[in-house]
Amino acid sequence: MAVVSESDFHPDFGTVPQSTGIPSFLPFIAAIGLICIFLIGGACVLTAGHGHMWPSPQSQRYDLTKNT
Repeated sequence: MAVVSESDFHPDFGTVPQSTGIPSFLPFIAAIGLICIFLIGGACVLTAGHGHMWPSPQSQRYDLTKNT
């Protein structure tokens, strides 16, 4: 059996559709999301010490037994 052409073994299903890529607004949305992640993380770090006395060297001087 002689092979005349490759199409004898591989049927032609047509062309594969080409992707149009990502939408043009998607990188902007991703950048805004990344900035928001860092802003929220920074806010958490900056406000983590609010209301805590334990890192302070004077914290032993506060009377914690009072019910105010």
